[in-house]
Amino acid sequence: KQWYQRRVAITAGNYMYCSLGFVTLEFCWDLYLICRQRRTVKETRDPPDDVQKLMDKDTYVKSRLYSMEKINFGIVKDIYDQVELTGITLHFVLLALWKFAGKSIAYFGYSDELIQSNMFLLQTSIISFVIHVPWSVYRQFVIEERHGFNKMTLAFYFKDSFKKMAVSQVITTLSITPLLYLIKWGGDYFFIYAWGFTFAFTMAIFFIYMDFIAPMFDTYTPVPASPLRTAIEDLARSINFPLTKLFVMDGSKRSAHSNAFFFGFYKNKRIVLFDTLLDESCNPMLGLDEEGKKKEFPSEEEEKKGGEKKKKGCTQEEVVAVLGHELGHWFHGHIYKPMIINQFVILGMFYSFGILVKNTQMLADFGFVEEQPTLISLFVIFQFIFSPFNRLMSAVSIYMTRCFEFQADRFAAGLGHGGNLQSALVKLVTDNLSFPLADKWFSAFNFSHPPILERLEAIREEMREKKQD
Repeated sequence: KQWYQRRVAITAGNYMYCSLGFVTLEFCWDLYLICRQRRTVKETRDPPDDVQKLMDKDTYVKSRLYSMEKINFGIVKDIYDQVELTGITLHFVLLALWKFAGKSIAYFGYSDELIQSNMFLLQTSIISFVIHVPWSVYRQFVIEERHGFNKMTLAFYFKDSFKKMAVSQVITTLSITPLLYLIKWGGDYFFIYAWGFTFAFTMAIFFIYMDFIAPMFDTYTPVPASPLRTAIEDLARSINFPLTKLFVMDGSKRSAHSNAFFFGFYKNKRIVLFDTLLDESCNPMLGLDEEGKKKEFPSEEEEKKGGEKKKKGCTQEEVVAVLGHELGHWFHGHIYKPMIINQFVILGMFYSFGILVKNTQMLADFGFVEEQPTLISLFVIFQFIFSPFNRLMSAVSIYMTRCFEFQADRFAAGLGHGGNLQSALVKLVTDNLSFPLADKWFSAFNFSHPPILERLEAIREEMREKKQD
């Protein structure tokens, strides 16, 4: 009865219902888009002519089945997430969890809001992990396993998950506690202090990530002297890229998916290659045994005896071409441009938060009538009230990233790696069983990287222009 009276006492809930209504409309739009993509995958049973140039019929069938299974799983998961969010919001679960966090710290003799905020975050993190781990386990050990990508055992998965949760909780505590304090202490100009701290903390994490955080999860082995290392160093030297370290990461202990990236600020740049990116012809780590001695690869006859198996990974020339693309992002400032834009956005959002948080009715509509904690205000305003703006910024970010990808492809082609970049992209698509076709609307709103056929055509166009010049 008291619970019902509390709900009736709360006003019509304009802010809550309007925000939840927008989130629901957003979900329906996303569901419509993914259904369009599902129809594209389902109806295109045979590869079109341009796709046949990328992959054989067997690979196309495998990528289609993999894509369909991921889409079906994603639809069910998205529906569950929306139902969960709606239930949490309408039944004021946040209020119940906040009060439970208060009772928890009161048991130990504390009543401070900062301590209660951290207890709230810890408890919600544990609850979220327990609720969502079945979904994650199914995706990893059923879908990924079925299509040959999972390399983890259950023991490794849970050990890795607990480690990630622990590290995430430490980082969250170190970031949210000072932020909440600055919001309360900063007065009318708190948004400047909050923005300054957020920027400084992000930069600090960025600087220490490769040295202290990343090695907790993966092994980064320096690439020994080899033709591959020489080729990459020559590429870096040709465009004055300040390469200081080159690593191979043991991504194969988790998944068969492949990737490469560079990391670092100013003159301390590092390149990281997934071991799954490299084929046997260029991977220097495959040429040594456990004692560091030269390892002999099996002969062609021995491979045939062991059964025919498609080789995966890229050749040395293709790896250099992929890195030419990645270094194109550095050359054109694709890392710094979004970072600068994001700083203005974050500053503006903190300023807007300062205005909105004064409206006590807003939090009351979400159930917080008697007390209005700063942490809950941050969550409600940034998650719900800002949801239309967040959606707009997401669309802008995807558009910018797609433009950056085309520009980086052109950069690599301009260095003379266009042909090898094309073959590398094709191998990445086939090795990862990425479905090569995409609905144009789904792609526009969801793909930060352009579809493979568009990228290949853009690279060919750049190569033609370069040949004419």
